[in-house]
Amino acid sequence: MPLRLLLSLFCLFTSVGAAEPSLGPAIEGFGPTYPIEDRDVALDDGFVFRAVFDIERDGDDAGALNPKLVSVARYLNMHARNGVPMANMELAVVVHGGAVKNILDDEAYRSRYRIDNPNLELVSKLHAAGVRFYVCGQSLAFGNVAKSELASPAEVALSAMTMLTVLQSEGYALLP
Repeated sequence: MPLRLLLSLFCLFTSVGAAEPSLGPAIEGFGPTYPIEDRDVALDDGFVFRAVFDIERDGDDAGALNPKLVSVARYLNMHARNGVPMANMELAVVVHGGAVKNILDDEAYRSRYRIDNPNLELVSKLHAAGVRFYVCGQSLAFGNVAKSELASPAEVALSAMTMLTVLQSEGYALLP
């Protein structure tokens, strides 16, 4: 029996009965996470999770979600599922470079890629959960993108570098 087939069968049988990832509860429909019941490190009651996600890249598929945005949903979901109140999660996303397309409104996205922006539902749900979105003004200028083309939760900053510096000085942990 070829080694590849043996490995495939091993993976199939060892995964039977393994927990499946689930979506929610903070961001329904996005951000799959696994339950971790036997962890050794407890979550501190009352700890405020302040994190900034640095998102600068996106794949070539204009019809796909940016996986980094999905990671923001995963972060919220896994903590909410484990008892962290939403009030104790202060998250920001700094968007720059090629990822600017992910925060375009549908009209601007359609004019460039001929489809609606697949990220907007997720961006909207993240924003409704309290996530702030900052867009690099330098990336807008270099990419010839007008502020009016951005989806409503986006706030334009001087630069991604500036916003990352400000947020880290305010106690946000950088999650690149």
